[in-house]
Amino acid sequence: MSLTRRKFLKGLAASSAIASINPLLAASEGTKFYNTKKIPHATHFGAFWAEVNSEGKLIKVTPQQSDKHPSVITDAIIDRTYSDTRVKYPCVRKSFLEGKKRPKLRGKEPFVRVSWEKALELVLQKLKETPIENLFNASYGAWGHVGLLHNCNSVAGRFFNTALGGHIGTDGEYSNGAAGKVNASIVGDLEVYSLQTSHEVILKNTQVYVLWGADLYKCNQIDFKVANRGNDEYYKKYSKSNIKFISIDPQYTQTAEILNAQWIKIRPNTDVALMLGMMNYLYKSGKYDKKFIEKYTDGFDKFLPYLLGKTDGIDKTPAWAANITGVEENIITALADTFVKNRTFLAGNWAMQRAHHGEQADWTLMVLASMIGQVGLPGGGFGFSMHYSGGGQAFSGVRLPVGLPQGKNNLDTNIPASRISEAILNPGKKIKFKGKEITYPKIKTMYVVGASVLGHHPDTNELIKALRTLDTLIVHEPWWTPMAKMADIVLPSTTTLERDDISFGGSYSQDYVYAMKKVIEPYFESRNDYDIFEELAKRIGEREHKKFTGGKTKQQWLEGFYGRSDCPYYMEFADFWKQGFIHFEPPKEAYNFVRHSEFRADPIANKLATESGKIQIYSPKFEKYGLDDFKAHPTWFEPAEWLGNEKLVKKYPFHLLSPHPRYRVHSQLDNTWVRDLYKIQGREPVVINTNDAKKLGITHGEVVEVYNDRGSLLAGAFVTDNIMEGVISIQEGAWYDPEDISDSKPRCNAGHVNVLTSSRPTSTMAQATSVNTCLVGIKKLKEVIKPYNSTTPPEIIGA
Repeated sequence: MSLTRRKFLKGLAASSAIASINPLLAASEGTKFYNTKKIPHATHFGAFWAEVNSEGKLIKVTPQQSDKHPSVITDAIIDRTYSDTRVKYPCVRKSFLEGKKRPKLRGKEPFVRVSWEKALELVLQKLKETPIENLFNASYGAWGHVGLLHNCNSVAGRFFNTALGGHIGTDGEYSNGAAGKVNASIVGDLEVYSLQTSHEVILKNTQVYVLWGADLYKCNQIDFKVANRGNDEYYKKYSKSNIKFISIDPQYTQTAEILNAQWIKIRPNTDVALMLGMMNYLYKSGKYDKKFIEKYTDGFDKFLPYLLGKTDGIDKTPAWAANITGVEENIITALADTFVKNRTFLAGNWAMQRAHHGEQADWTLMVLASMIGQVGLPGGGFGFSMHYSGGGQAFSGVRLPVGLPQGKNNLDTNIPASRISEAILNPGKKIKFKGKEITYPKIKTMYVVGASVLGHHPDTNELIKALRTLDTLIVHEPWWTPMAKMADIVLPSTTTLERDDISFGGSYSQDYVYAMKKVIEPYFESRNDYDIFEELAKRIGEREHKKFTGGKTKQQWLEGFYGRSDCPYYMEFADFWKQGFIHFEPPKEAYNFVRHSEFRADPIANKLATESGKIQIYSPKFEKYGLDDFKAHPTWFEPAEWLGNEKLVKKYPFHLLSPHPRYRVHSQLDNTWVRDLYKIQGREPVVINTNDAKKLGITHGEVVEVYNDRGSLLAGAFVTDNIMEGVISIQEGAWYDPEDISDSKPRCNAGHVNVLTSSRPTSTMAQATSVNTCLVGIKKLKEVIKPYNSTTPPEIIGA
């Protein structure tokens, strides 16, 4: 930072500190008096100044300077904070409190308000009764809180490990469950979270930019850390550049519209076949980069017999690919020619690998990029994170601490992230996973902190069936989410606005440190998750309490996070805390970053962390696994549900996609006024092609039913030409709302898409989610529908 900027920030720190400590003092010093104060805070939606009135109520949020393109979703924070859906008091399910348990009544009967003393007594009793071998910490992910201290996943894991000795955990993730088990073996890195080639490099060098299912604009509106939406300005530059954009996608996305991209309509789940068809053509025509393959890859000779059909009798020609994908043969060859004749960047996505045999998606794209031969060249190659958390932004070079350490888990038992229902329903079952065999544990108590398992897990009806077999289900939540309504014990936790923390942003630029100062006092009787666990640890014993806290206060933890990074801080913590943020300008060389350039320059000195040190087109390690549904090289496997399955299509003629929402972070904000911006008659929209809607007699704006054998839901028809025929789309994250709780498979009145998705794993390799492999039917409604009820709190006795 320049000296001028330092002086400016020091002045800002001084003035803002005085005003925030004592508005009357600020007035006496000659500052114009307002009966409000502004407090710095930061979330996944961006950093902002929270304006609080004299009564301590949040009345306004104003984006900080780091938010380059403020979004409407930030404005919903106030509504969410004071929502009628807030959990105000500790509550216990009626039968559970009476000692009758009756787990089949979860989600069906009233709760009873209890004191914190009673609630903690019940929780502690269950924790003492449950061996760690039967205790499942389902506090998956970290999207509930961006801070380092109060991160729900971290604080829960630390409590279970330090105070109880361990817990059953999760292995992998929903976002990249399939890619996460394969990519590192192929190219030495997960890639899906790696630093991406910079936007400046792409603008200067890229001639063809392929949006392979990547919706850059929509997905970059949020961040795993703190959103800065700095990519938006680059998209403006892209749209004015001479780069040719091509979108390979069943939908014509908002990004494709902004960039005026050529649209290649492709059947869902068939991208691997398209890539194989291109590679077959490039090899036979001699247009592939033979030198790159020989110098930078390993195993092409073992993959080639499959590509040419010598091992299975199926030549993977463009004609073969056209029959599977719906993309015409001449277009397939034209695309391949375009890619090799121009500096081409392939922007992959995460949705393709959330499908049956999703492990093949990233692997095949990397092999295609290798045959094109531009990996490591400016503006060429591939990237799997241009749509995520500011991918493509220059990196400040500042390495930041990861947050609250979780301690050692003495129990080496982890469930693949998407296998929760199966594991609960099948204790003792053995499955293959990552080339080994694992056994599902007997789960008796499930503990969930700030995670909407009922929101993100596939096949909702199967999950509810599983949850109703547990001995105990405990949830910490600020809101009466569908998951909280299924619990036995619900503890009201604070939102980010009701506690002090520290965070960094964005995930890729890492150019800001943010003070997440407490804006308001805890709502009603809510408590910090950290404080809840500290109290439980104290009740377990003095030793456990000290292990959990580390002998530190929360303030000492925050100061420790600040001092533990290698940031070139010029400011003491106290000054930083008053000011609210620090900014680090990325160095000039960061704007010229090219992914894999060092490997390209010297593949021996900079070899990859793979079996050969090169890109693995064929993997001997994977060959040894001996799996039927996962081979040693990229392979086309027919999905269990897809538009090429003629028998299934007769019953369920539409392929259902469930992309991330435009106005939410997963299920977050579905209980705010933002829903009014896009919901149709209160329900999640179902996007359907104009011709398909016409054939079914469906008109834009009416409520329709979407169904399959797993369940059914109501959604609002959004009729458009921007989705291909035979495909429909419902955004994930709507709050589940069963119409008739007495039904074993009640219809969801709100459009919660996971009522329809399958819990089928990607394969026995990754055992990851395959939610995007899903066929459904859709029809007009004849009966009168009930008003949606997803955001109505349950009945609470004594409230």
